[in-house]
Amino acid sequence: MKLTTRLAAGALMATLVAVPATAEAKPVSKARTEAVKADKSLDRVVSLANRNRDGAAARELRKVRRHLRRAEGQVRRQSSSVGTVAGAKSYGSSVRVVGAVANQCADSLSPIVDEVGGDPQVAIAQAIKACIVTRERVVEALTQLLPQVPAEARPYISRVIALLSSDGQDEVQAIAGALANPALPVDVAGILTQALEIATSAINDAVGRLQGIVGLLPAPAQPIVQMALGIVTDSLQMVTSLIQGLFATTTPGTGTGSPGGLGSVLGGGLPGLNMLQGILGGLLGGGGGLLGAR
Repeated sequence: MKLTTRLAAGALMATLVAVPATAEAKPVSKARTEAVKADKSLDRVVSLANRNRDGAAARELRKVRRHLRRAEGQVRRQSSSVGTVAGAKSYGSSVRVVGAVANQCADSLSPIVDEVGGDPQVAIAQAIKACIVTRERVVEALTQLLPQVPAEARPYISRVIALLSSDGQDEVQAIAGALANPALPVDVAGILTQALEIATSAINDAVGRLQGIVGLLPAPAQPIVQMALGIVTDSLQMVTSLIQGLFATTTPGTGTGSPGGLGSVLGGGLPGLNMLQGILGGLLGGGGGLLGAR
């Protein structure tokens, strides 16, 4: 991410952190409790993997996924309470925590997926994909409910949406780096290709999401969303370059470092690769592509 984008992301985070404590859910929600447990287990997974204890890391990883599933379930239960200001802010706060932990899960696991082997490596690849899906589900559900929440709660909800919609570039970079490893097993490469497609689509979708909510907000709340939109637009350019590079580097899964890139394994059918090609085509396409339309 270029410097201006990093600075904008930092400013966005600082703005959200500055939300008064009254905007946070009290008492602590069950969703937050489960998310915190997932985060602690995630730290242990990374520590175990870094100490070459792959089996123990895989076992701890099951706890991460279990706690995240429970947290997401609790968030869904809270969605019926958004008709009041307190209920909407409580729901938004829970989504913020669960989405942030899911995002951290993908960010933390992506750099280590090519440092482990065997079944634990497959489990980590699957968890990366699952965590990205969880983040996108909770932020999309929050976005869909934005028109229903009281006007007083919309600025806070929009900040949560902006934060979670503009933080997908780190896992994209790490996943792309792992996929460039010529020794990566084919099954793991397939899972990571699917994860990269989901993460890329999420950045793509975030543009429309953020554009769609601006009009629902009072003027003072709009700059935060517009800042996030700028971050996402910059991220799209980065993603395009990364995917182009993947098609020109070594072939994953061969263990030989043979040249040709991901494009050379199309015949082998890496799951998700055709979807990635479609995303790349959409980003680069003449007047119809997102970048072509800028």
